[in-house]
Amino acid sequence: MTFGIAQYTNLTQEQNNWINDLSIELESFFEDKNYGEDLKELYFGLITVKPEFDKFFKKKRPILKNGERTSSVDGTKIKYNNCAEIDCKIEFDEIISLKKDELIEKVCIEILIESKCLTRLSKLKKFDFEKYENELKKFLTEKKYIKGKIL
Repeated sequence: MTFGIAQYTNLTQEQNNWINDLSIELESFFEDKNYGEDLKELYFGLITVKPEFDKFFKKKRPILKNGERTSSVDGTKIKYNNCAEIDCKIEFDEIISLKKDELIEKVCIEILIESKCLTRLSKLKKFDFEKYENELKKFLTEKKYIKGKIL
């Protein structure tokens, strides 16, 4: 499964790099995983913008794009194959001053919470959500990205 985190943030470059590194690790972890034929790609849009920009970056409903599709964004063609897009929104003031481990934990918890919406996508029938969730939790716990009680 292909996995990624797209960032829409006003965080510092260093903080963006921490989240990008997390995205790369998760991409690598999920690379050889298969949870069913209905979901081959999973992308999270992480929104953390200053309050004055909040109105421009609203959290969208989760989207499932079944089958193979091609779309054009700013003249660049993008191919999708059974793709889900999920937005995560974290208030800027909550995380701007967090240290690396605190920020990564906050992002990971938000991804876990928002992942639950996959169970409510009616077109997503052949997908083992339990296996996905358990493997994600185990990975994040083993890497010490999340601590304490897991959701």
